[in-house]
Amino acid sequence: MFERYKQFIEKNAKVFSLFLRKYIILIYAIFIITSILIAYKFHKIFVSLPSLDKLTNYEPSIPTVIYSQDVVKIAEIFEERRYPVFINEMSPFLKNAFIAAEDADFYNHHGLDLKGFLRALFHFATFSNQKQGGSTITQQLAKNVLLSKERTIVRKVKDIIVARQIEEAFTKDKILELYLNTIYLGNGSYGVEAASENYFRKSNIKLTLAESAIIAGLAPAPSTYDPTENLAVAKQRQLYVLERMLKNDMITNRQYEAAIKEELTFYKAESPNNKIAPHFVAEVKKQLEKQLEVNNIGTSGLSVYTTLNTKIQNAAKNAVQTFSEQYQSRKSFKGPIKRHGDKYKDKIKELAKSPLSETEYERAIVVGIEESLRAVGIVTQKGIGVLLYEDMMWAINSVRVDKKNDKNNEKNNDKKDNEPEEPDINKILKIGDEIHIKRVNKNMHQRILKDKKFLTTMTGFSKYFENPDKDKLQRYTLTDSLGIEAAAFVMDSHTGEVLAMVGGDQFLQSQFNRATQAKRQVGSSVKPLYYSYAIDSGFSPASKIDSPTIDLDGWQPGNYGGKESGRTTLLQSLTQSFNIPSVFLYQLLGTTKVTKHLSRYGFNWPYSDLSMALGAGTSTLLKMVQSYTVFPNQGKLSLAYYIQEIVDRNGNVIFSAKNSKIYAFNVNPPFPEDAPYLPGKTELTNETDTTLQMISPQSAYVTLQMLRSTVLYGTGQGAQGLSLYVGGKTGTTNGNADAWFLGVASQLVGGVWVGYDDNSKTLGGGGTGSGMAVPIWRSMMQTAIQVYPLQYWVRPKGVHEIRINKDSGDLSTGSDAVSVFVIDGTEPGGVYSRNAFEEKENGLDNHLELSISPEKKESTSIVSPHSG
Repeated sequence: MFERYKQFIEKNAKVFSLFLRKYIILIYAIFIITSILIAYKFHKIFVSLPSLDKLTNYEPSIPTVIYSQDVVKIAEIFEERRYPVFINEMSPFLKNAFIAAEDADFYNHHGLDLKGFLRALFHFATFSNQKQGGSTITQQLAKNVLLSKERTIVRKVKDIIVARQIEEAFTKDKILELYLNTIYLGNGSYGVEAASENYFRKSNIKLTLAESAIIAGLAPAPSTYDPTENLAVAKQRQLYVLERMLKNDMITNRQYEAAIKEELTFYKAESPNNKIAPHFVAEVKKQLEKQLEVNNIGTSGLSVYTTLNTKIQNAAKNAVQTFSEQYQSRKSFKGPIKRHGDKYKDKIKELAKSPLSETEYERAIVVGIEESLRAVGIVTQKGIGVLLYEDMMWAINSVRVDKKNDKNNEKNNDKKDNEPEEPDINKILKIGDEIHIKRVNKNMHQRILKDKKFLTTMTGFSKYFENPDKDKLQRYTLTDSLGIEAAAFVMDSHTGEVLAMVGGDQFLQSQFNRATQAKRQVGSSVKPLYYSYAIDSGFSPASKIDSPTIDLDGWQPGNYGGKESGRTTLLQSLTQSFNIPSVFLYQLLGTTKVTKHLSRYGFNWPYSDLSMALGAGTSTLLKMVQSYTVFPNQGKLSLAYYIQEIVDRNGNVIFSAKNSKIYAFNVNPPFPEDAPYLPGKTELTNETDTTLQMISPQSAYVTLQMLRSTVLYGTGQGAQGLSLYVGGKTGTTNGNADAWFLGVASQLVGGVWVGYDDNSKTLGGGGTGSGMAVPIWRSMMQTAIQVYPLQYWVRPKGVHEIRINKDSGDLSTGSDAVSVFVIDGTEPGGVYSRNAFEEKENGLDNHLELSISPEKKESTSIVSPHSG
């Protein structure tokens, strides 16, 4: 047998030899080809490896922070919320927590945990769905900053290579610093400092051991271990981190036990939009993008210091909100946002996870109505609350059932006439209704706190929330959305600094800025701008002017309320806001000349339209407030601006308003060449002097005192009581569609507009400048003059004080006399009449001159310029 086998082998030896050679050659070829392919693949990997320059010159995405002039953070603009900190500025607890949980051997290995890598590779090769870490902190850093997050073998190989390169290029502390500044930790938090601020409202250096373990526990799956959403899971992860720290001798048993028992308070991440001045911030952002051409605002890490004064801003915002609420109290309740019926519990879950409102207003769901307690139980975006009947009487009264007249209710017919009508809350709200609410700063009634059944029912809804106050019953009032809007604007007339801006009551509902974007008819608020031009042209507050009948193609101006003005003084005409003499004055001065003068303020109005005298032209609130700066600023127009200084991430000042200002509004069209007091330059972008002389200092001061008289005994009396240095002018348009007040308090100029976005709607009775705009103005300026350093009005040379009869304009020393200021040489003396206007076609050039001497006060008329 063996012999036969041997013979077979010998006989086929050549065949076997040939086969073996071919087989060896094939294997060798496969080896060579495989080696070449592997080498080529590694070559591609090495060629495609990222440069470490991104780490060496690491500039992470950092938010741009916007500050007020009193250095309060009013907004952040970011793509990734990140606040880089150095390794020595990090809590030791926090550093050790991450090392224990993610890479206990961090300070000993050279970038690779071999066991962890092989384990992850095995699970990947067997298509396991179980996620395996295995990545060292160095590998995670490579993935976070330099590589993609795909789960492939190639990326794992790149992790190893890049991690090794990082280990050779950087110290361990630097690697840890970069890692802890780049890792994503949920809720928009990039890095440990942002996470600490988001979840605990404190810097990472102040974190306790328990808090540090929560933050470190977020690393593998931030949404899964989010303590504001999944507290039980987050606590389990915290326990794991603490156990790893204990095992690695980073903490003692005593510290471990204390950390487990520590009760923690968590916060939801704040929305990136600001609450203090959202419209102002939006304007600043526009300027950064357009005028300053700042690219990538949300990643550049700028510090933008603005002109905003937070105390004045809050006063303006509160004044607008108070007005809205008071106006609302006079209106009927329009009903809930939506009725969810039996599905309201699903809506509560959604509400609990929704971002908080940027204003004081919130959304809520009605979950219970207790008539015996005179209360409505609600679940808000933050927790549980209650509406007491007494806090929503405006809504109850709007739909109150007059049971005395309800024929379907026998009880009602038995009521005596003097018995009060009882509220029927079910006519207003039902369980499941979604409503708007606002917090009430009042104590909760004892009848509510003592009702255990009601409290138990309400605290049962706390399970939907994780915030620390979830079981605290808060007191709210019912609110409604009416559509009426108000805007407010305050600036310093001497510097041009914009101190406050409110573009509307609800920024999230409408980002339309009614202070800078809404162009509305200005009404009588325009009058001081051409009355001051009249003063500049030779008139005085005591100048007498007729009130002739004016008919322009069927249009006849009339005084508000049908009042008769007759022959009156400029002072009386302005303080009482008489329309007929104002139109006549506009005509006397020459419509073309007046319109050209007004164009210097930036008003592009028709040249020959006398309706402009009554404010038929449109303007923004910003432009009107800016125009009024000429009065307390000695006739100079002060241009509004928002940004004082911009500092880059390295502390370098890259823009300063001291060297060049970016204005909120550049006057357009350019100033006419024949305009008096033409400034040397009309290019405003790089002007270092923000002011432009529009009228003489003397005319500005005289007009300012006339505005003061308007507050003392004219249409602006509601603004009295703030200061001796207060003046202003109301404005109301046809049909009470717009209500204005533009006022001056020392050197501050503030303006208020009230109306509907739909200008076909009317404000109704009382919807005037004095009735609606003045109260808002007074409220915000009352704070402004208390917190802002004020300056006196300085009387310029060439102006003196006289006493006149305010009705006749004649010099007087009697009890009917009032003090007025006049420019030297323009004392009382003549009448501006229709006859004089018609008899004289050729007007005077730039200034009107009295045709009589101051001694002759009775008969001679004064000739006016020919109208344009």
